[in-house]
Amino acid sequence: MNFKHYISLFFICFICLFNTVTLSAQSLIPKKEQAVEEKIDSTKVQPEAIPLINIVQQIQVTNMNIKATQRKIKIPDGIKKIDSLLPIYATYLKSEGEATKHFIKANPNGQKVDLTMITWSGYSSYLSEWMDKINDQEERNSILIEDIIFQNEVWQLSYQNAIDKEAPPEVLESIENTLAEVQSTQNTILENNNYYLKLETSLSKQINYVKGVSNDLLSLKNSDVYDLFYLRHPPIWQTTYGTSNKDIAENTEVEALKVKSAKAPDVGPDYMSSIISFLIFIGIFTLLMRYFKRGFLKYPYKDKDEDVIVAKNLILNKNNLCIIFLSCLFSESFLTNFPKLLTDSITLVTLLAAIPLITPIMGDRYKKILYYIAVFYILNTAKTYFWYSGLGYRLYILAESTLVLFILYRFTSPYLKTLETFEKGLAKLLFKLVPIVYLLSIVSIISNILGYTNLTDITLKISTQGAIVTMVFYALTLIINGIVVSVIHRHFTVKHTYSAIERKSIEKKALKRVRITVYVLWGLFFLGMVDALRPMITFLSDVLTEPYKIGSLTFTLGAIVSFSFTLFISFSLTKLVSFLINDGDGILRYFHLPKGIPAAISLVIRYFIIGFGTILALSALGVDLSQFNLMAGALGVGIGFGLQNIVSNFISGLILVFERPILPGDTVEVNNLLGTVSRIGIRASNISTFDGSEVIVPNNNLISNDLINWTLSNNTKRIEILIGTSYNADPNEVLKILVEVAEECDYLLNDPAPRALFNDFGDSSLNFRLLFWSHYELGLQAKSDVSIGIYNRFKKEGIEIPFPQRDLNVRNVPESFTLIPPHETPETPMAPLEMETKTTKAKDKNMKRPIIEPLKTDIDSDGSASDGDGDGAGDSAK
Repeated sequence: MNFKHYISLFFICFICLFNTVTLSAQSLIPKKEQAVEEKIDSTKVQPEAIPLINIVQQIQVTNMNIKATQRKIKIPDGIKKIDSLLPIYATYLKSEGEATKHFIKANPNGQKVDLTMITWSGYSSYLSEWMDKINDQEERNSILIEDIIFQNEVWQLSYQNAIDKEAPPEVLESIENTLAEVQSTQNTILENNNYYLKLETSLSKQINYVKGVSNDLLSLKNSDVYDLFYLRHPPIWQTTYGTSNKDIAENTEVEALKVKSAKAPDVGPDYMSSIISFLIFIGIFTLLMRYFKRGFLKYPYKDKDEDVIVAKNLILNKNNLCIIFLSCLFSESFLTNFPKLLTDSITLVTLLAAIPLITPIMGDRYKKILYYIAVFYILNTAKTYFWYSGLGYRLYILAESTLVLFILYRFTSPYLKTLETFEKGLAKLLFKLVPIVYLLSIVSIISNILGYTNLTDITLKISTQGAIVTMVFYALTLIINGIVVSVIHRHFTVKHTYSAIERKSIEKKALKRVRITVYVLWGLFFLGMVDALRPMITFLSDVLTEPYKIGSLTFTLGAIVSFSFTLFISFSLTKLVSFLINDGDGILRYFHLPKGIPAAISLVIRYFIIGFGTILALSALGVDLSQFNLMAGALGVGIGFGLQNIVSNFISGLILVFERPILPGDTVEVNNLLGTVSRIGIRASNISTFDGSEVIVPNNNLISNDLINWTLSNNTKRIEILIGTSYNADPNEVLKILVEVAEECDYLLNDPAPRALFNDFGDSSLNFRLLFWSHYELGLQAKSDVSIGIYNRFKKEGIEIPFPQRDLNVRNVPESFTLIPPHETPETPMAPLEMETKTTKAKDKNMKRPIIEPLKTDIDSDGSASDGDGDGAGDSAK
C-alpha cells in the first residue's frame, strides 16, 4: 500500500468514528430536544406572510387556484354511481352466496366448481376496480389537502401581518374572503375524505365476503371428493336414466343461480370505458402491424433461414389475420366481467383466426386437424351450458374421448412410419407425444366407465384443451417472431452499412428468447389447466417467504429472487434501449436530430433505468437506503483518493456524450493511434484501428490529450501529392496535366476543385504539389489512383521523373584483382579446370574483406535529400 491508500484508510476510519460519536451523543440528548432539533433542521418550506406589496396579486392567484382545487375535489359521478349501486350489489352478492352454499352441498363436478370460482373471481375484480377508483380519489385529496393547509397558514400569517401594518380595510376584507375560501375548501376535502372512507369500508366488507365464498369453493376443490382416484359415480352399467335426489337438488340450485343472475344490477354503462380502451388498443396495434408490413415492402430482402422466411411471410401475407388474432387474444384484458358467452365466442374466433396462420407451415395431411381442435373447444364449452352431471354427462364425455382416439388414429396411423417423415423441430416433438395422448384418451374412457369421473375430466382436459392451448401459443409465437424480425429488419436496413453477421446473430438470439418465453407461458397455462399451478404457487410462496438468519442478518429467498429479477429486467431494458435508439438510424431518426443527440438520449435513459432498477432491487431485498449515510461518506473519501481515475473516466464519458467532440463512427487520431470510434462507454471508449485491432482508450485520455477528429463536422479530407520533373519539362504543361489527371478520378470531390501548384526548384528537379479533396474513407484509394494516373500520363507525354542516384567510393582493391576491358583477352588461355580453380581461390580471398564500401551521403532512404530539396541526382563517382 502506498501513501495514498494509507491516507484514504485514515479518513474512512475518522468518518466512521465521527458518525459513531455523533450517534452516541444523539442518544444522550433528551427526546424533546431532539424533536426541537429535528424541527429546526427540517428542510420543509415554512409558511411566511405575503408582503403587502404583493398581496393583491397573490389574492387573485390564490382564488384561481382555489377554484381549480374545488373543481378537482368534486365527487365524480362514477363514485356517486358506486355509492348508489353498492347496496343493490351487496344484496345480489348475498343471494349469490347463499345459492353457492347450496351449490357446494350438492357436490357438483370439478368443471362446474371451476366455472363458479371464475364467476366469483369476476365479482372480486369488479369490486376491486371500485376500490381502486376510490383510492385514487383519496390519494389526490391527500395531496391537495397538504397544499390547502399550507395556504391556510400562509394567509393567516398574511392577515395578521396586514393588521400589524395597518393595511386598508378593503385589503383586509379581501384577505378575509380568501382565507374563508381556503378554509371552506379544506373542510370540503375533509368531508369528502370521510365520505370516501365510509364507502371504502362498505366495499371492503363486500370484498371480504366474496373472498370468503371463493375460499369455500377452493376448499371444496381441494377436498378428497375431487381426488383423481375418488369413485364419484357407480359404474356406467349400473347407472340409470332416472334422476336421483342429489341430482334434483343440484338442478334446483342451478336454476336458482340462473334466476339470481337475471336479477344482477345493471352495470352496463361501465362497460363503455372498457370497450373504448379496447378499440384504442386495436387501432394502435393495427397501425403498428401496417408499419411492420411497410418495412418489408420498402426494404425487401432474401434470407435462407426458414424461421425468418415464415415470420416475414406471416407479416406480409397474413397481416389482417394477425391483427384479428391478437385483438381477440388480448380482449379479455380489457373486456373484464363481460358475459361468459361473449368471452367464449371471442375465444372461438381466436382459434379460427389461428388456423390460417399455422396451416402454411403444416403438411397437407395434417391441416384439417386444426379444425378438429376448434370442434373440441366447442364441445368442451357446450357441456358447461347444458350438462351438470349424471348419465348424460358421462355419455357425452365418453363420446368425446372416443372421438379423440378416432382422430388420432386417422392422422397418425401408421405411427412409426409417419414419425420418420418428420424432421427435427417442434412438429416432431409434438408427434412423439401422440402415444401419451393415446394413453390419456384410453384412461379417460376406462375411468369414465368405472365411475372415476375426476380422472376422466383431467385426462380428457389434457388431451383436448392441451391441444387448444398449444395451437394458440404456437400461432402467438409465429406472430411475435414476425414482429421481432420486422423490428430487426427495419433497424438494419435503414443504415448505410451494417454487418450481416451481426444481424443474423441478433435474429437468432431474439427468436430463441421468444421461443423460451412462450414455452414458459405455455407451461404456466398448462399447469393452471390441470389445477397444479395454484398448489405450486402456494408451495413456492412458502419457500420464498421463509426467513433465514445468519448472525444479525435476516433475509428470504424471495427477496434475493426479486433483487436478481429486477436487475435482470433493468439490464435487459438497457440493451433494448441501446438497440433501438443508440444512433441516428434508430427510432428517433424521424425527428431529424443532430448527430450524437440520439446516443446522448439513449445514455440518459439507460442510466436512469439502471439507477432506478438498482433502487428497486435494493428495496426488494429489504435494504433501508437511509442506512447508507455512513457508507456514502466513506465512499466519498474513497472516491476522492482511491477511485480518482475511475470517476474521472466516468465524468469524461459524460462530457464526451453531451459535448460530442467525438461520436461513434468518427475517425480520430489520439496518441499516435488512428482508427474509428466504435463505442463510447462509461469508463472507456473502443477505437477500431485500420489494422483490425480493438483498442480500449480511457475516456480521460480523450478529454485531456490532443485529439484529432477527421470526421466530426464532415468526412472530407484534403490529400496532397508531391511530384518532381526534370528541368526539361514545361512547368505550365505539367500543371495542366496534374489537374486533368485529378479531374478524371471518380473518388475526388468537384468542390473544392483539384488544384496544382509549383512548389520550388530542386537540386535536380522541378517540384510540384497536387491538392484535391475526397471523402475520408476513399482517401487512400483516391491517392493511389491519381498517382498511377500521373505516372502513366507523364510516360505518355515523355516527361521524365528524376530519381536519386548513389555515388560509391572504392577504398580497397585486392592485389590479385585485375580489371580486363571487354575488348581485351588474356594472352595465354587456361584450361577450364585450372581457370575454375583459380577463380574459386580468388573469390575466397576477396570474401575475407569487403571489396566495395558504400559512400556515406546525405541522401535519405526514400531518395530525397536530408535538407528537403526534393529529388536530385548525385555527383559523379570519385
